[in-house]
Amino acid sequence: MEKLIKKNNNKGLIITVGNYKGGAGKTSNSTLIGYTLAKQGIKVLVVDLDPQTNATKALLLTKSALEKDNIMTINKTIMSGVANGSLVDLPVNIMPNYDLLPSYPDFGDFPKYVYKHANNETEEVSILKPLLDELRPNYDLIILDIPPMSREVTANATVASDYTLISFQTQERSLTGAENYINDLLIYKDKFNLNIDVVGILPVLQNKKGTVDNAMLNMAKESFGENLVFKSVIPHMERIKRFDITGITDKDRFDRKVMQTYEIATNEFIEKINTLEDAKNE
Repeated sequence: MEKLIKKNNNKGLIITVGNYKGGAGKTSNSTLIGYTLAKQGIKVLVVDLDPQTNATKALLLTKSALEKDNIMTINKTIMSGVANGSLVDLPVNIMPNYDLLPSYPDFGDFPKYVYKHANNETEEVSILKPLLDELRPNYDLIILDIPPMSREVTANATVASDYTLISFQTQERSLTGAENYINDLLIYKDKFNLNIDVVGILPVLQNKKGTVDNAMLNMAKESFGENLVFKSVIPHMERIKRFDITGITDKDRFDRKVMQTYEIATNEFIEKINTLEDAKNE
């Protein structure tokens, strides 16, 4: 698998994983694509921008499983980093090539911080960008895991990102959430003159052979265009849910089935990003 193309003097790319619908697989896709890339030698940082801290919990459990004698503590939260004007010393190493910028429930106060410290709309949506830009030289890819419904976080993530990946569970509300998310993305892109592109729509199926799932998948292709929807799909697998409790493991055939699925999806993800990067650099 080819490495991610770096841009801007070897500064890494930033990608938001989004959908306004909760339960669309954003956190699982963020953490498992990150895990797969790290295993293949690509240096990744996952930034947990959700005060529910699901990505943080899953990846700290992953670290604990890998380092059984290590007791993990977090000295600073992302909200404290925002307040102090730097995120540089916050990333926690999970495993080789894989870091986490952990969240905490106090990040729920981010909207209050935005309106207290910004004087206009441009400043409101640009608080995270300079802080994340400082991290670019250290990574090939920075993945932003955002909450389902926070306009302030979504806007800041969008302004900071080069790309967005839409996580789409094959349900009507998830389709609507994806459509609304992309509509806002286009508004932000036009209003703030952003150079952000959609990598694609990654389907997460509840039932691979289900009539409703396939109907929703076809609707997504009609709505977004067939080329934008990943050929790869993430089927429902109980082991992915278990990772929320145990951390990401790679021990048995059930783990390996998950990893094989994400390797296929991640290969397509890389191909799409490299195609978009080639087009930008022409």
